[in-house]
Parts: sequence; structure tokens; C-alpha cells
Amino acid sequence: MSFNQKTNVHKEHIQLKQRLLHYRSETVKNERLLRQQEKKLLEQKRIIDGLTDRLEELAQQAEKNSGAGANDYEQNSTRQAIIVPYFSYSILAPSTFEEDETVLVKGHFVIENKGTAPLSTPIICLAFNKPELANLTGKINRPRAPKDHVAQMNESDGWSFLEESGDAQAKEKGQYWLKPKTAEIPALSTVMFSNFEIQLPMAATSSVAMQVNGFVYGDEHPEGIPALNAIAFTLV
Repeated sequence: MSFNQKTNVHKEHIQLKQRLLHYRSETVKNERLLRQQEKKLLEQKRIIDGLTDRLEELAQQAEKNSGAGANDYEQNSTRQAIIVPYFSYSILAPSTFEEDETVLVKGHFVIENKGTAPLSTPIICLAFNKPELANLTGKINRPRAPKDHVAQMNESDGWSFLEESGDAQAKEKGQYWLKPKTAEIPALSTVMFSNFEIQLPMAATSSVAMQVNGFVYGDEHPEGIPALNAIAFTLV
């Protein structure tokens, strides 16, 4: 065997040893990863088994309590008047503010009873942040109102002041205390103080920040329930 042949054989021998070492190393690493994966799988199986057992326990508990729970819920819900009041409105503003221009707010004050009991003797309060801005018109029955007044067009929809002097008090304190024709708001029904208007005369140099908050009262909620939103805007 020549020298070159011996050299080649030696190189090939070294290469084979290196490849063997590499594959052995890869085998050891893969075996280690396999053991780790098996350990993770066992741990995950243990967690899944525990969660499955807990779900079965909860399902059995819920089944046992379903009858009594449903009866309790029905009994409690029948004693509740769940009142949800809110404003639905739009603001109509002129493009230029001159002496004879006005900002007009048109909207509804909506009262939803989402409960299963009526709200007895309902009363609403619409409160202006500034009494001088309190200029509210709508379906309000005024004793000496003209026959063509909007409130007289359909008195079944009209609202009345809580007191005879309510109109004057509203302009003095900025609070409109009103009551509907109906003596209660039935369960799962809606009552509205609808199509009201607020007119604000504007001068060219004036600025205003107006806010109107709404509240609903009744025998079941003497503390009052505030509206979900308020009428609010600022003009500078």
C-alpha cells in the first residue's frame, strides 16, 4: 500500500469516527428530549384528568341545585323593578352664530323596565346645570296652555308637573319634575318623555356649556336612578 493510500485510509477512518461521535451525540440528545416530552405528556395528562374530574363534580352540583336555584331566581326577580333610563337626542346648531340664531336639542327621555315587577308612581327629574338655560318644551300638560299646544294634541301621552308651580320652579332652579299619566311602568315595558325640545338663543360672542341630567323615582326606588347618559355640549 502506497503512502497516499495509507493517508486516505487514515483520513477516512478519522471522518467515520467523527460521524459516529456526531450520531451518538444526536442519539443521546434525542433520547433526552424524548424523555422530557414523555414527562410533559404525563404531567399534561394528570392536569387533564384533574380538570375532567372537577368538571364532573361541578356538573353534578349544578344539577342538584338547578331546581332550587331556578325557584329562588324567579322569586327574587318577581320582586324587582329593574329601571334603565337614558337620553336619545340630537343637537341642531346653526352654521353661524348671530343674534337671532338658536341651538336646538331634540330628543326623548326613555325609561325601560327590564324587571318583572312594575315601578309604581313614577316621577322623572330633568336637571339643567344652569337654571338660566332651562328652556324645555314637550308633551307637558299646562293648565292654561293654548289649545294648539303640543301637549294638548294627545293628552294620553302627556306629562304633568309634579306641582302646580312646577313650571316656575323649573325656570328658577333648572329642575323639571314631571309625572306621566300612567300610575306605574309595567314590567318589561318602556315609557318615554318623547319629542322634547330645548332652545338656546345664541349671540355671536356668546359661549355656553350645557348639561342636562335625568333621574327616575318611584315607590320601589325612592332614592332615584340616574340616567345612563346626559345631554351635554359646549359651544365657544
